[in-house]
Amino acid sequence: MRFARLRLMGAGALVLALSLVAACGERTPTLLTVHATSTTRTAPDLAVVTLGVLARGATAREAQAAQATRMEGIMAAVRAAGVEESEVQTVGYGLEPIYAYPRNAAPRITGYQSRNTISIRVRDLTAISALIDATVSDGANELQGIQFTYLDEEASLDTARAQAVERARQRADRYAEAAGMRVARVLSITEPGGVVPPVLMDGRRMDYAAVEVRANEQSAGAISPGELDNRSSVTVVFELR
Repeated sequence: MRFARLRLMGAGALVLALSLVAACGERTPTLLTVHATSTTRTAPDLAVVTLGVLARGATAREAQAAQATRMEGIMAAVRAAGVEESEVQTVGYGLEPIYAYPRNAAPRITGYQSRNTISIRVRDLTAISALIDATVSDGANELQGIQFTYLDEEASLDTARAQAVERARQRADRYAEAAGMRVARVLSITEPGGVVPPVLMDGRRMDYAAVEVRANEQSAGAISPGELDNRSSVTVVFELR
């Protein structure tokens, strides 16, 4: 029985030794981290026009009434231009006193001013000039600007994302070739702002472009949406062999 026990212990030691040899023979994986950025340019399909009313009055009530009257005219012009009311949003509203500062005397209130600012989402970019002309004619006296963007911002970035990943793979292939290796697989892909995850060897922002214009008594003039930059950056970790 003692001889059998010794044989069993010997077999176990042999298995352990073979396991250690195999473990020592495994190659430590070579990892390559590549950062890549791609920028594409496409035409916007949405404009956000920000405009409003500034009205004054001797009293707060008069200022607000004057502002409300002008805003009613603006909203009528917006509806006439075919813009749904759901595309209009109030982005600023205020009422404040107007002060006079006489010499050698305390400031005194001489009136009030009321401001109401709205943003209008315009899908027909060819109608922007006409919309601005109409709203100015019907009461708008402040035009803060026009912002061009996309109805679907995520979709606008898809091409740039795909190009960024492809660019990262091309760089990885060059590095691997220079090192006499090849790219075996992708271990992780991370967008900016994310945390690069730990690699497990047994597993795996419209932009916005603002175009400032100013209203005048005659016409808003020609407004060109141009093209916007769509930028995507990625960090890709590759395994090389």
